[in-house]
Amino acid sequence: MEEFFSAVDEAADMPALWRAFRSYFFDLGITRIAAVHIPPVGAPDQDQGTVRLEGFPAEWINRYIAEGRQADDPIRAQASVNAVPFRWSDIRALRMLTPAQEAFLDEFSDIYDGDGIAIPVFGPGGRNGYVGLGLPEGIKEMSPELVQRCQVAAQYSHQRYCEIIVRQLGDYQALSPRELEVLGWVARGKSNSVIAEIIGVSANTVDTHLRRIFGKLRVSDRVSAALAGLGHGLIGMP
Repeated sequence: MEEFFSAVDEAADMPALWRAFRSYFFDLGITRIAAVHIPPVGAPDQDQGTVRLEGFPAEWINRYIAEGRQADDPIRAQASVNAVPFRWSDIRALRMLTPAQEAFLDEFSDIYDGDGIAIPVFGPGGRNGYVGLGLPEGIKEMSPELVQRCQVAAQYSHQRYCEIIVRQLGDYQALSPRELEVLGWVARGKSNSVIAEIIGVSANTVDTHLRRIFGKLRVSDRVSAALAGLGHGLIGMP
């Protein structure tokens, strides 16, 4: 995998990363690929999730992306809560499906009657997603060793994706240690007076810190500041 790692490391933009990504799986005989990135709430791109599909009919790809069919994709939904790879065919055993999700699976079976593997991937600050791999023609099951290789490749690529996307979004002005501390308490629902008592300063000082935090994160209220802090990975979940 050294050649693959090098190609991913050298990818300076999304097209180069996708070429390295798809080339690796194509070499394994896997030509049906789905790559989904779900930005965290509060991130600058929270409403701009990315979906790349390869090897599926163009009409289905258009419906999935442009018509919002991904919202009904139960495999995507399960990948957001699963810690390990799972087979597409196991989805009904893993979660209760809504009528819309059942309809999605019926539609999907019309264009692809094989099985596949869903690989959850994880990034900084909750920048998670998943990689879906359709099994090659005539193959009923992947060996555990091959699943592990695919998981490593998917996770490594996703980490590089996160590096590139965060760089493209631009830097925010760094928060000071005290501002991070105040933001952490704000995310926990504490008022300025309570925060002042906790950290040993005046309420006016806390208010000053908060106004600076708003400016640096480009927000105008406490809730947005907390969400932005979570989205940027500056603070953990309360």
